[in-house]
Amino acid sequence: MTGLRNTLQKDMLKILITSLWASLITKSTRLYRHEKAMFILVLLLMIPFFTHALEVEEPKNPLKITLSPTYVTQHYWRGIGRGKLFGEAPAFEPQITFAKGKWMFGLFAGASFDNIYKTAMPFVIYQVTPEFSVAVQDIYSPGAKFWDTNPFDFNLKSSYHFVDYYMTYRFRNFPLQLKWATVFLGKDPKPEGGRNFTSYAEIGYGVKYKKWQADACIGATPWKGLYATKAGINNLELKVQRNFVINQNVPFPVFLKSGYNPVSEKGVIVAGATLNLKIK
Repeated sequence: MTGLRNTLQKDMLKILITSLWASLITKSTRLYRHEKAMFILVLLLMIPFFTHALEVEEPKNPLKITLSPTYVTQHYWRGIGRGKLFGEAPAFEPQITFAKGKWMFGLFAGASFDNIYKTAMPFVIYQVTPEFSVAVQDIYSPGAKFWDTNPFDFNLKSSYHFVDYYMTYRFRNFPLQLKWATVFLGKDPKPEGGRNFTSYAEIGYGVKYKKWQADACIGATPWKGLYATKAGINNLELKVQRNFVINQNVPFPVFLKSGYNPVSEKGVIVAGATLNLKIK
């Protein structure tokens, strides 16, 4: 039974990857007219992953719980920084993760000090192979209206949810990372009607030297959507990080990051720090 389930997982994963890349290449109108069918398909394809998570893990993979509060001078994400969505003030962003075996579940939250940016984001990540992972995250971001909106509203036009599917591939012997993400549920309408399926592709490169770390990435959106007013490269990032350790066992990375969006012609410099507390 386990062998059959593993085979099904591999076959269904191939189908999922093929369908997503096909949408990138063709962006067919048929896909938009059948958004509900796509959503059901994604859920069905994810069933074997979630059922596998319920199986008993071997003792060598104990549950790990980490609490990671972060302070940043400005929230910046996929080319979006200062503005009506993320505000223009520092932000506090705590995150808690539960990791066991190939699975990671967690909750990310964030709020800016000017009361404009407020978000809560549950997520689940499955490590298919050491190099390849798939994930779903529900970005609930109503901003200052956080306590006055309906958290169960997933309407295409009125929702404050942006449910994002993404997959990541990290090369084993080279510090290069590829990412593809698509919003498939929640707010993301096209002006002419239907769902836009806003997408984002990213190539990242990172190096480490002793306690120093440097990361750079180039991100692009293949068509007009939530990230930019037109297709193109919408994110250029460079990040330098110093990995400090407190009391010999508490990681305390401090970083400086610059980001620039060539589409909107807006840039930002962000400084921040994270405290990684291992609860279990």
